[in-house]
Amino acid sequence: MNRWLPALVLTTLGSAQATDLASPAEAMRAHLAEAGLEVAFDRTEATHLVQQAQANFAGLKARWAAADPEATRLTAQALNRAEAAARQGDEPALARAGAAAWTSLLRGASSGLERSVRQGDAAAARDWLAVREFRVASPLTRLNADATEAIEDLAAGRLAPQAALEAVRADVLDGYQARFSDALRDLGDSQERGFRTLAASQQALAQGYFALLRPAYVAQRGEPQAATLTHDLTALPATLERVQATLEGFRAAPLSPREVQARASQVTRFLALVPVEYRRGVAEHGGRAQVTQEVEVGEARTFLSGAGSALADLAPLLPDRALARALQAEFKAFGTAISPAGLQADTLTPAQVQARVDALLAQLQGAFPAAWRTHDAGADLDVVRTQLDAVVAAAQAREWESAETARLDAYALLESGTEARIAVFNPDLKTRLEALLWNGQQPKGMAQLIHDRAGVAEFRQTRQALQDTLRETAKVLGTEVAPAAVATNAGIIVFREGLEAVLILAALMGSLRKPSVVHLRRPMWLGAAGAGVATAATWFVMQGALSLLGRYGEKLEAVVSLVAIGVLLLIMNWFFHQVYWTDRMAAFQKHKHELTHGGAAMRAQWLGLAVLGFTSIYREGFETVLFLQSLVLQAGVASVLGGTALGLAAVVGVGVLVFRLQAKLPMKKLLVWTGMLICAVLGVMVGNTVHTLQLVGWLPVHPLPVNLPGWLGLWLGLHATWEGVVLQVLSVAAVIGSFFAAEAIKERELRARQTPAAQVPQQA
Repeated sequence: MNRWLPALVLTTLGSAQATDLASPAEAMRAHLAEAGLEVAFDRTEATHLVQQAQANFAGLKARWAAADPEATRLTAQALNRAEAAARQGDEPALARAGAAAWTSLLRGASSGLERSVRQGDAAAARDWLAVREFRVASPLTRLNADATEAIEDLAAGRLAPQAALEAVRADVLDGYQARFSDALRDLGDSQERGFRTLAASQQALAQGYFALLRPAYVAQRGEPQAATLTHDLTALPATLERVQATLEGFRAAPLSPREVQARASQVTRFLALVPVEYRRGVAEHGGRAQVTQEVEVGEARTFLSGAGSALADLAPLLPDRALARALQAEFKAFGTAISPAGLQADTLTPAQVQARVDALLAQLQGAFPAAWRTHDAGADLDVVRTQLDAVVAAAQAREWESAETARLDAYALLESGTEARIAVFNPDLKTRLEALLWNGQQPKGMAQLIHDRAGVAEFRQTRQALQDTLRETAKVLGTEVAPAAVATNAGIIVFREGLEAVLILAALMGSLRKPSVVHLRRPMWLGAAGAGVATAATWFVMQGALSLLGRYGEKLEAVVSLVAIGVLLLIMNWFFHQVYWTDRMAAFQKHKHELTHGGAAMRAQWLGLAVLGFTSIYREGFETVLFLQSLVLQAGVASVLGGTALGLAAVVGVGVLVFRLQAKLPMKKLLVWTGMLICAVLGVMVGNTVHTLQLVGWLPVHPLPVNLPGWLGLWLGLHATWEGVVLQVLSVAAVIGSFFAAEAIKERELRARQTPAAQVPQQA
């Protein structure tokens, strides 16, 4: 079969009308493929097959012309060239024209898809989406369903057209860029081996795929560079190295931070499984290695291929481009070494493969940014999901040994970490997972389905149940967070600390309103502004420090959260007992009085007031940054910065009211109200921190007799363990108790001052 042929995959969620476009397109593709096989033996038959392909396209032409007239014209021209090549018996020309016809057809389908989504026409979008390409599938890769899901959400009114368009575009472009890269890579291989027909086909495919990616390339690199690259593509393969160098760093559909982390995790986790599988399939006899189980060695190749594919997605994002190229070259050389031909020439021992993998993992550790190396329990689940998809794919191909191997690998990863951790939090969830992976009956477990050689529909039913159960598992493990909850907590913290900063400045500047001293406000404002800059710098310093320690993952989160909780408890206690507020303000006022009435030199006076403004505000800023780091480790920077922006906006509003409009706000009530909110945030932080401490094994786990809904953990940090609930209650009780204790002490002191001194001995 010609290797330019793509996999035309019909969307599984589309309507019955999807075949209106997909069937003629598939028929056109199939007839061109058959023509490529026949042309060397029977030109007449090859010509007839191309004419059938032209007839197939004629049924699509009206729809394609309405969507993209230029793509329609190019498809028709390519089919005419294919007919001429078939008549002449020119195999390379026919392969080139067939590839051009297909990619032009894809270009028109892509235009029709985007137009339909923009118009909110989900039915038409389903039709167009049926004519597309995916990444080349393997047992470790699954077809991305983001575009399909986005269209279904559009149809149900859950997604706006623009948001759906962005999701569809990212999904489709990701597939075409992968195909573009494959075509360039295969072109080099074909050229080295002297395969003229394949090389011609791959050159045309590369040009056609780039036409689909060109708008994204122009948006990122500009029209002049795009024109140069287009010209170089027409001169392939002579310009192959220059084309590949030009494409470095380009990604048509940028990966989200979560996708980057998932792919980084796949690189290391798939690579680590290579020696495991290889060891199962290779034995040593008399110091020489011999393949005993080709299936197991094939699994090792599959894992290496999966790791290399994930690395290819990340390579453009690596800071060191030379190192990225070197890593990809190492992966390619390793793949060659354990290929059938490589093993026939020199069979590596399991120890050699392990050493090679260890060396690659060490290189990856140095090449990947710290954020990519952070351990993420959710990444384990991503790998499990991928392997479960491999089970379904193998079952669909009736490859039962491969299906069982993938199932066992998925179970081994769950059993070694995830399952052991959820056993104490939710034993029922563990039981459900095991039933679905082994011999459950409603629905049947994967092991039972493989034993029964069941149909694909049953496998998909069980796969969907596993998907739902893994989603629940992610919530139990805390790998899923509610961004809105994190943003709300961040906003409350920022507003509370910012409110105190505003009150401090207002109190310090209250006596500086007279014309003779009003100029002394300026250095205090400058100091306060400097504190804002220093707070921002502190944020970046702390983020950098935490990134360097990112490999400690949940342990780092636990330590930072404990520090933040300790400081928050201390501040709340001080505040209620007026140590934090009254004594601190008295010290600030005393210092200000000394600067404004002590006869200090003007320069020293300005400097002193600027320092006073700086120190009075920076302490609040430092505390805020510290508190926010705990939230960043839970949910990432985006959610925290969103809440921070809202909190800052509220602080600015209060500042304008106080300083510009001279409004008299109920500051004491505001402090009390925000104090209550901070108390609630403290409870959430304690619950999530206890949960993290239990996950890393630093606290015991005693489950509650009842299961709690997942949203309680996401929003309130309330997880179903006695340790978490009790410590949450105790932390909130400690804060509330401190408040009432402080009020009681103040009331007793007030009564003591009101009692006449003369009556004290008599009462005694």
